[in-house]
Amino acid sequence: MQMIYLIENQIVFNPEDNSLSLPSDTESKITVSNPARRILSLLIEQHGIVVERETFFKKVWDDYGLTASNNNLNHCISKLRKVVSTLGYTGEFIITVPKVGFIIKKETDITAQFELNVAQERTEPAAEETSALPEITPSDLPHNEPQATPAPLHEPVEQSETLTDTEKINYKYPFIFTTFLLFSFAVWGLYTLHGVMTDPKARLQVSKIGDCDLYSTAPVSMSRKQDFIQLAQNFILKNKMTCTPGNIFVFQSEQFTTPINTGSVRDFMAQCSTNDTHKINICISYYANDRTTHDKF
Repeated sequence: MQMIYLIENQIVFNPEDNSLSLPSDTESKITVSNPARRILSLLIEQHGIVVERETFFKKVWDDYGLTASNNNLNHCISKLRKVVSTLGYTGEFIITVPKVGFIIKKETDITAQFELNVAQERTEPAAEETSALPEITPSDLPHNEPQATPAPLHEPVEQSETLTDTEKINYKYPFIFTTFLLFSFAVWGLYTLHGVMTDPKARLQVSKIGDCDLYSTAPVSMSRKQDFIQLAQNFILKNKMTCTPGNIFVFQSEQFTTPINTGSVRDFMAQCSTNDTHKINICISYYANDRTTHDKF
């Protein structure tokens, strides 16, 4: 599960892979640098509020051990404007506030959404589907359907004489037992699948932090549940986040999902408010990323 943003119903911004694209055209995807992605995320987070240049310098470069400058900032802003223009957006997207900073106007329609792409076993590859509603309602989750291997049936030996009644009864028992076993496995499999599909969100809820439910982007095993909660709590404390009743936290950490220690850390948390029907109104995204692979123009 990953957070994406729909800008003016025309452009999809995916912070996870640093890309902007058209909603219905995957071939239109354009990738930007990490600083440009952080600038756009910050502008969206402060939607309708002027973000000062000093704030960009700190949150886009200084916090990642990089060198900030006006030239770097202006270059990234220019790149973002060029990308949205290339994708066909004709409006004024990022506004310059002279001697202060930049802003995305409050009138600009920006919608936060969750996207869950989960592969299922099929005879042909399934196309990725994007949820059209900004709520945690994954349409597919990985599940393993039990596949029963029927016990081999022994072919009756050809006989020149007709089988007796006793031999006929003894021959039917393995067939009846195998049929019953297959039927039982099928019922159990359908019951398990039904449970997953009727309430997939329940598998993603891990715990509570204060009054806020904590969700993962993928099911967490009982053996690693406490590690996941500890990572989430550390992230909340580090970013000075506070739990507001009715909010939820959605967390994912490279430390938790990657079995090999690569020496790098990339964590993500979304703090989302919900309405009376438990649908998400708006989310604020927080990132921790010390990777420098794309930290170039």
